[in-house]
Amino acid sequence: MIPFVAVVSLRNQESRTFRLWIPLVLVWLLLLPLAVLATPFIFIACLVCGVNPFRGVAVIWQILWALNDTELEVEHRSAGMSFHIL
Repeated sequence: MIPFVAVVSLRNQESRTFRLWIPLVLVWLLLLPLAVLATPFIFIACLVCGVNPFRGVAVIWQILWALNDTELEVEHRSAGMSFHIL
């Protein structure tokens, strides 16, 4: 299943944490018209490069599917940041 929520946590020196929940459903809905408009260009690019367009769409879908439960943390002495995609 494609991810629906991303949690971004920011920490500063005083160990204060600011947590932001981003609903990815809204991001997917905003990107949908762009994807529909880009479809003919992607299809032509796939044909020029010799890639099966249906296989390309399947691979992109699998990458989005694999984003579920992704965690990324960046730490520094003065601050930290973490991303968790649910």
